[in-house]
Amino acid sequence: MTIIPTSTPFNTTVITGNIYKDFTFFFRQTYDIGKRDSVAVNDSTTEYLFYPKLRVQHSFTYSTYNYQYKDEKADSIIYKNWYDTTLKQAIDSFYAKEKWTVISNDFSLLQFPDTKNSGQFLLVGAKLENIKGELKYRTSNYHNLILHGEYRNKTRNKRWDILAKGEFYASGLNAGDYNAYISIARHLNKRFGDIRLFFNNVNRSPSFIYDNASSFNFNNASIRKKENIISFGAEANNSFINLGFKNHIITNLAYFYDYYHTTQSSKVINLLQVSASKKINLTRRWKWYLNATVQVVDGSSPIKVPLVFTRSRIAYEGVFYKNLNLSTGLEIRYYTPFEAYNYSPVVGQFTPQDSVTVKNLPDISAFLHFRIKSFTLFVRGENLNTVSFANGFGFTNNNFAALHYPTQGFMFRFGIRWGFVN
Repeated sequence: MTIIPTSTPFNTTVITGNIYKDFTFFFRQTYDIGKRDSVAVNDSTTEYLFYPKLRVQHSFTYSTYNYQYKDEKADSIIYKNWYDTTLKQAIDSFYAKEKWTVISNDFSLLQFPDTKNSGQFLLVGAKLENIKGELKYRTSNYHNLILHGEYRNKTRNKRWDILAKGEFYASGLNAGDYNAYISIARHLNKRFGDIRLFFNNVNRSPSFIYDNASSFNFNNASIRKKENIISFGAEANNSFINLGFKNHIITNLAYFYDYYHTTQSSKVINLLQVSASKKINLTRRWKWYLNATVQVVDGSSPIKVPLVFTRSRIAYEGVFYKNLNLSTGLEIRYYTPFEAYNYSPVVGQFTPQDSVTVKNLPDISAFLHFRIKSFTLFVRGENLNTVSFANGFGFTNNNFAALHYPTQGFMFRFGIRWGFVN
């Protein structure tokens, strides 16, 4: 992306690159029918309680999604070679954009079988989505009618947590899509901690960018065969170590195999992930947090991941002066060399390649996080690993996120959150 700074440090004008803007407004209202109760705290104080038995719930969502690519100084040779697009002049301007507006209304009923346990409920509902797409050659209107249900049971003794939920697209743009999820968790004891098993199956239409009507689809045939993703795994968390296992089985994956051509995988893709994390107390104040994930996938598949990804934090932590909650130290992230994706800037998609292996240095960041009552602040100095003395001092030894796309040099970030309670 190429930007031109303006007179203020936080405003820039993009002359070449992607501009994506999302906006969401969410509003929910509930009406409960239930049982009143009261508890005498002492001789002069009574606490009044209400336990819902039936809840009527309405959720309204208004969302807009704006996608734009612009190049004020487009090279006609590059666009012809990479995107088979002819420009009128040798150096010309090129634009691609589309806008989506989604309005959804969700009506649900919740029933609570156990009066004094709001963590156990049964939900059934229906959602209507009205979708407007402002595309390259036309404006299209679509809809989706979605039926959904959920059962949750988090027992009052907090030993069991069961969740089963699903949704089915009964009609509309994505008719036939569904998502089914189930998980069961059990607290064993203080020593062995918690275990959780889960299963998820998603059957979905390919994203609209694989439809020939999309502004970012360059004359490809529409891909309509549904993708199917099966995921299952287990977690074991205790005071000694946290372990996790996930397996993803993907069928009919749609993807871009070069700058603008699309295809759909005919092979079943299997992605296996095994992870572990541990907190080590070096001293009373110094802590060492370790995270590691091992990933295995067929080398010929369009999904590219590093074999090992690690994250390590060494932090000085504690509560000082009663209210100062402090954590400061270094964070190091590293992943093993792998055939990282190429990137197609016009369509905004990563594309698989097998000709170059990306080898990066560890990402190193320094951080200072603290909280005083309701005031929270974080300060981070990131990409310290890019420091270089080759041509004088500077942060120019960049890592690469994708082929020909270096990450930033030194970055300074800060954030503040302050909550006020009346």
